[in-house]
Amino acid sequence: MRADVLSRWRRRSMAAGWSLAEDWWTPEVEGVIKAVHAGCGLAQACWELGSARAAAGIGVAEGMNDLAALFAVTGADGPPFTALRSFAAGWAEHGFAPLGELHCEDPLTGLATPAYLRTRLAQLYRGPAKGTCLVAAEPSAPPLELAERLAAALNLATALRRAFPGDETLALLGPVRVGALTRMDEGLRDKLTRLGSAEILYGRRPRMRVRPLPKAYGQALALIRSLGS
Repeated sequence: MRADVLSRWRRRSMAAGWSLAEDWWTPEVEGVIKAVHAGCGLAQACWELGSARAAAGIGVAEGMNDLAALFAVTGADGPPFTALRSFAAGWAEHGFAPLGELHCEDPLTGLATPAYLRTRLAQLYRGPAKGTCLVAAEPSAPPLELAERLAAALNLATALRRAFPGDETLALLGPVRVGALTRMDEGLRDKLTRLGSAEILYGRRPRMRVRPLPKAYGQALALIRSLGS
């Protein structure tokens, strides 16, 4: 029975556009099938599959499409939210492994949480905050499907790190919105160009806003809250 599901899952995934047929099978594939049939352990199995896909260089969106193919051949409406999130978390943890030593980070994207960003702002406002800005980025069109939102958040996080590789504070501002607390110096234009040229989802580029930090800490908190909605 499991061998039949494995074969049908593979065929469905290939038909949906899986790029490298020889890289599709891994032991974690068998683990997910086992968890589906057992009715337990699915979240952990999907986490392990996500990590394996990241290790093989498979993009998160392609990996999620593959996972959806399994549920399609088993007659389900689609992967449950817990399965998709576990897959994405496993993918992200492997892909962003060097960030594992950081604290106060979002477990999916590896970016700093809004709470940590507020702490960082409090530290910053102990001195002059002049010359610092917050760069916010999000998809140019809001993704509707859950898998698309997760993929967009991960792709935005990756693009933000590539654009701001220095000591900037990089944070998750909303479900599909990221931000960089950075200096307004001569290098900012190039960083914005790199971020603006990244492909986030279906070839779309991110929409960006650059907001200089206000004079007062309370106003800065209000800015963060407005960007988190």
